[in-house]
Amino acid sequence: MTAVLDRPTADAPIGEARSMWAWTVILCLLVLAAAIPWQMRWGVIPDTSWVITLCEKMLAGSRLYVDVFEVNPPFTPWMFMPVVALAHKVGMSPEVAVHAYSYAICLAGLGFAGLIAKQAGLAENRALFQMLPLFLALLVIFPGNAFTEREQLGIALFLPMLVLTAWRAAPIEGRVPSILTAVLAGLSGSVLVLVKPYYALVVLVPALYAAWSRRSIRMLFAVENWAIGLVCVAYVVAVQYFHPEFLSVVYPMLADTYMRMQKMQALLEIYVPIYVVALAALYLLRPGLPLSPLVTVFTLASLAATVPLIYQAKGWPYHAFPAFSLILAALLLRMAQAAPATYKSPGTAMELVLKVLLAVIIAAAAIPFMQTQKLSAEFVAKLKAAAPQPTVALVGADISGGHPLTRMLGGTWISRHCNDWLGESARYLSGIASRNGDQEAASHYRQIADRYIESKIAELETQKPAMIIVEKKDRDWNAELAQRQDYTNFLRRYQQIAEDDEVQVLLRNPGTAQAE
Repeated sequence: MTAVLDRPTADAPIGEARSMWAWTVILCLLVLAAAIPWQMRWGVIPDTSWVITLCEKMLAGSRLYVDVFEVNPPFTPWMFMPVVALAHKVGMSPEVAVHAYSYAICLAGLGFAGLIAKQAGLAENRALFQMLPLFLALLVIFPGNAFTEREQLGIALFLPMLVLTAWRAAPIEGRVPSILTAVLAGLSGSVLVLVKPYYALVVLVPALYAAWSRRSIRMLFAVENWAIGLVCVAYVVAVQYFHPEFLSVVYPMLADTYMRMQKMQALLEIYVPIYVVALAALYLLRPGLPLSPLVTVFTLASLAATVPLIYQAKGWPYHAFPAFSLILAALLLRMAQAAPATYKSPGTAMELVLKVLLAVIIAAAAIPFMQTQKLSAEFVAKLKAAAPQPTVALVGADISGGHPLTRMLGGTWISRHCNDWLGESARYLSGIASRNGDQEAASHYRQIADRYIESKIAELETQKPAMIIVEKKDRDWNAELAQRQDYTNFLRRYQQIAEDDEVQVLLRNPGTAQAE
């Protein structure tokens, strides 16, 4: 990876250059070594744990969107399916394989971006070489609870596309990217759009900047953009062919329920202040120095990524990762930006202050990514002792209640859904509509909630899970279910065996037959 940029000091003694190269390699290895125990703080995060389970169900013959329900387009399981299948084939833990897969993607994205920077002959290359460990840390340490999320992996693979776009905006010494480089950058960059179509804006805005910089609309039709466009068209065709249920059934259901659930106030309070400070720091770090094309491209991509963050309005850290990681990368690139001889440095003391400011901004930006939902080892051990390899069900709208706990117990997930998001969303929206006097909408959502509750109780009665995890914070949902006599009768067959601040765990009474 560290060999991909121009030799760091072309005008320095060979011994000094070799020493710098060696230290950069060592620091990158140290970052990777630190990332592994650091990520153990979160374990396998809930979303990834569910995707692994989803892939296993599909490998066992379950039909996506028919036998098992997923809110995301099919690229989510497709992205992880090869590594999960390989892990089972070689006898490796899928969790370990997915983490290794994620590190490999981060290294590949960063390495390819460096290769393109070398081919372009960017003025920043010498400084960028020395800062490779920082960029690597931004991909494998900074993400925290967003590590292995689709957005995090998509951003890692999008880096080559951004560097190539900066090259297009300001070609150096007549250098032109090869068709192979452009195609590969487009294929790599397409992953972010396949993860979620919203991120097409992150491709478009930097491309518009390149076209404006060159005063040529032809830049919008560069090879890499054609590659992304063709991949996306092929993906839509594949989705319609293999999983027509997503477009005809699932997406309308999501638009009617899930996508209406928003936490705009929390979004504004958590992310806006530090993001605004990061934007202002772009000028504070190198006062008076115009932004380079590379810094500009990363900044515009970050600004474009705020649109999906606000549109989704869920406030989850991994939704914010694209915008935050790209603006932090832009700040690091700003520090690496080459300055003309006429540029007046703010002075050594001030430069130190500005570097401290950068460190503070990165630390503040990382706060939302530091929250962990990992259960204590003692709690998990207690459950394992009470019910080895149980069949498991969840009562609650948060995916973290059942995942990764089910896999940590060696259990089997019995439900079609990963949680009760559909029923809880419909219940909530029905209440809002009723308070607003919209009885038609209230009745519509009430019917969705009732249908979901009926199907859930039927599923519980049929599967008879050995263990039920109840999320305590979903008080209204629990109260809703408690009004159903058939649900309360079913729970009489269970007794509580454990509890913490988040969940109650119920175990089926020993005298009652379990599911086959």
